[in-house]
Amino acid sequence: MPNTAETIENLARKLERVRILNDLKECRTLEDFQEVTRKYETLCNEDKN
Repeated sequence: MPNTAETIENLARKLERVRILNDLKECRTLEDFQEVTRKYETLCNEDKN
């Protein structure tokens, strides 16, 4: 049985995946895709700091 922290972490991962999928589904052009890519690259780089 997962503890509260594990449950929250699991739900947070699922929520983030849905958010990314929704952003990708909104892409209509290569430029849209590149903008989404830059957005998530920036977020990932900020997470490293």
